[in-house]
Amino acid sequence: MISCKDLLDELGDYLDEELAPDLRRELEEHLSDCRPCQVVADSAQRTVKIITGCRSFELPAKMSAKIMARIRAAGCTTKDSGGQES
Repeated sequence: MISCKDLLDELGDYLDEELAPDLRRELEEHLSDCRPCQVVADSAQRTVKIITGCRSFELPAKMSAKIMARIRAAGCTTKDSGGQES
């Protein structure tokens, strides 16, 4: 089963629709059960839509790394096995 960390690692490819069908299905299954990951994925998707609707720009590498570090540090819980949260 996909963990929250796995989802964060694959989120970019998921949003870009560049995942293998099996992995995409696993991520969507995780998203259906994990509210924190739903919020992250939805926020990322909305951000992409806003950004692509504006003139193009690239975040500085330092800022991008800082944002990803904060997302990972915030973490989230999921029902990985037996209905227990981890």
